[in-house]
Amino acid sequence: MSSARLSPKSTKTPPLLASTRKTVLDAARLGITAVRIPALLLCRDGRLVVFAEARHENAGDTGQIDVIATVSDDEGESFGVPLTVAHGAGGTRGNPVPIEAADGDIVLLTTSNAATATERDILAGAVDTTQSRRVHLTRLSRDLEVREDREITTEAKRKDWGWYATGPGHGIRLPSGRLVAAANHSVLGSSATSPYGAHGLLSDDDGRTWRIGWVTGGINGASGPNESALCIDPAAPSESLVTMRNEHRSEACTRLLARTRDGGETLGATHILTGFAGPRLQVGLDALPGGPALLCAPLRMESRRDLALHALLGPNPASSGSSKVRSSAAGTSASASSGTMCRPVGLLMEGPAGYSDIAVGPEAVHVLVETGDKTTHERLDLITIDLPTALRAVGHPKEQHP
Repeated sequence: MSSARLSPKSTKTPPLLASTRKTVLDAARLGITAVRIPALLLCRDGRLVVFAEARHENAGDTGQIDVIATVSDDEGESFGVPLTVAHGAGGTRGNPVPIEAADGDIVLLTTSNAATATERDILAGAVDTTQSRRVHLTRLSRDLEVREDREITTEAKRKDWGWYATGPGHGIRLPSGRLVAAANHSVLGSSATSPYGAHGLLSDDDGRTWRIGWVTGGINGASGPNESALCIDPAAPSESLVTMRNEHRSEACTRLLARTRDGGETLGATHILTGFAGPRLQVGLDALPGGPALLCAPLRMESRRDLALHALLGPNPASSGSSKVRSSAAGTSASASSGTMCRPVGLLMEGPAGYSDIAVGPEAVHVLVETGDKTTHERLDLITIDLPTALRAVGHPKEQHP
C-alpha cells in the first residue's frame, strides 16, 4: 500500500496524454437526433464492442430510443456497420450494460419506459407500472445476432422501487464465473434525505437469470447514490470496485467509492471519493494490471468538457476505518472516516465531454466518450492510449491500490 498523499482537489490542468482518437458513432450520419450513453466492452479475444443509445426525436430521455452496437476486430482501428440490438418499440430502451459470458455470448442489460414517461413523474409514483421503468435481458452472439430478448423486471426490481436504471457502462465477470452489473433506483414514498439508491445485480448461471445483490442508500454526506460503474477490484480480484454518483445536490460530495464482499454479494466500506472535482454524471471505471483503478470523467464540476484520466488511491481493503451507519428504505451502509482519494493524471481530450466508459487491455487503454463540436450528444469518440503511456501517467501502479 502506497503512503503517497494526494491533494484534496487539484486545480491544475494535467498534461495532454499522447493518444489516437476515432469517431465511432455519429448522430448526423446515423440520421438520428442524438447518440448518447456509451458502454464499452473489451472481449477476451480482443474485440471491442461499442453500445449506445440512438435517440431519434430529441437529445433528452424521452421519445423513441433504441440501443445500437458496433464491433471492432482490429483494436479500434475500424468498426462495422451499427446494428440495433434492443428496440424501444416506440418508447425508450437504453442504459446498456454489456458483459461477456463464459460461452462468448454478450449479455446485455437495459431498461425501458413509455415514450412520454419522465423521471420526475416516475419518482412521484405518477406513472402506471406498465408504462414505468422495466428491466430487460438481451443475449447476443459474437456477431450481435439477438439470441434472446426478455423482460426481467420481477427478478431485478423491487415493488417499492420507482425510477430504475442499469449502469450505464460495462459489467464484469468475476473469476468465480458470477456476472455483476451496477444499477440504481428510487424508493417510492421514501422519507429519507434522498429517494435514490444504488444496487448490484448478480447472475450465477452465465447471465440467464438475475437477482438483486447489495443495496445501498448512501452514507452520511452522500445520501443520493445514483448512476454507478464498476470493475474488478485490483486489490481483491474476487470482488468488484464500485463508484456511484451522488445525486443529492445539496451535499458537496459528488461521488462515492465502495468495494464488495462475499464475491460481489454485499457492499463493504463506502467512502466519499475525495479529490474528485468533476461534475455529477456517469463515469467509466477499470483497473490497470496490478492496480490502480482508473476513472475517466470531465475535469471540473462547472462544465462537461475536457475529459481526464484519474487514478484512485485509498485505504487497504482489509481495514474499513471508523464508520457511521446510515439506514434507509434503500439500504444500509457504513461510511469510513478515511476516504478514497482521486487525482487527475492526464488529459484525454479537450472540448465537450459527457458520459464515458473505459476498458483496459493488455496493450492499451480505450475510452469511449460522448462529445461533439458544440454539444456532447453529437457523436461517440474512441480515445486510445498505449499501456506504457498510462503507466507513466499514473507513476507506480503496483504500489497504488484503490
